[in-house]
Amino acid sequence: MNVPRRTAPSRAGFGLPGLRRLTRTVSRLALAAAVLTAAAGCGGSHPSSSARSADDSSRTVRDLGAVPIPPPPTAQATPTADEKHLQLVAVGSPVRAELPEATAVVRASGPTEDLPAPTPGSKPPESVTGTLTVTLDQATAPLTVQAGDFTSRDEDGKDITLTPSGAGTATATPGHPATLALNGTFAAGAAQLTWRHDGKTVAVWDFSIELD
Repeated sequence: MNVPRRTAPSRAGFGLPGLRRLTRTVSRLALAAAVLTAAAGCGGSHPSSSARSADDSSRTVRDLGAVPIPPPPTAQATPTADEKHLQLVAVGSPVRAELPEATAVVRASGPTEDLPAPTPGSKPPESVTGTLTVTLDQATAPLTVQAGDFTSRDEDGKDITLTPSGAGTATATPGHPATLALNGTFAAGAAQLTWRHDGKTVAVWDFSIELD
């Protein structure tokens, strides 16, 4: 005789209907968590562009190391000359002359050329008159130079006659510079102006003349 089987009752919450309820509950919780995360991301404060830039700079320095900034170039020191140690410089450059009676900064500039007006088809002149200017400044005591203290030669060693334009002497005193102008006739090419003090060479300035 067959006895009819009775299906054992399922435990509450662990049968199929309970499993579906558990799945739906987990899904609702996951959705709520996603909504809260999005809301927090929208409502939270973002770092400013300046803060991000500072962070980027700090990160760059940390990764690559600080980049050294080169200092500005220093001014070239004025060369010093005396009766035992002369200086050879380009025209326009100063020389600090330390002499027995005074110290001063001496500079030769020029020559300023008196070129004739060009004419069509004419050749450049073979020579030109010009003026060399000697300036004495920052004297610590009276210092006098004369036209005869200066001589000039061209690149072939030929003497160039110099004559003063105006006074033949110039005296610089503390706070009062002085200027001596010297005229000459210069051929094209390189030349030099030499300054002697008490017969001793102190400075030589190189310059060039271009006539074409």
